[in-house]
Amino acid sequence: MQVNKDLLKLVAENPDLPIVAMVDGNIVEDPAWTWMGSFAKALVSEIGFIGERFYDDRDDFKDAYYDKHDEELDKKFNYNACLAITGDPAANANGAQLEAYLDKIADEYMVKAIVVYVGEPDMSIFMEAD
Repeated sequence: MQVNKDLLKLVAENPDLPIVAMVDGNIVEDPAWTWMGSFAKALVSEIGFIGERFYDDRDDFKDAYYDKHDEELDKKFNYNACLAITGDPAANANGAQLEAYLDKIADEYMVKAIVVYVGEPDMSIFMEAD
């Protein structure tokens, strides 16, 4: 399987990085059982954690951080999203400062890791019983 080879190569090239699994929500349906999944892909990426959710996309992480702290950030940067949409130069300048701040937060809180995506099981690995 190519994903297994990709994972082994990533581990060999990045021995100091943590390995994390991002598990598809369709797999884990009942905490009382152990569920099987199959590797869907493996890559080096960044992961971050806000509240109870993990993010494997930097822009999604920044959006979630902003959503959680929007009132205080809007006040801190004198930012108004409605004015930014209209093309107001001051709002766009403040938006650029806010974006730079969110990039800094992502730099601080996101961790580089080998991320293994686990999808629904590949049942073809099992021989069917007659």
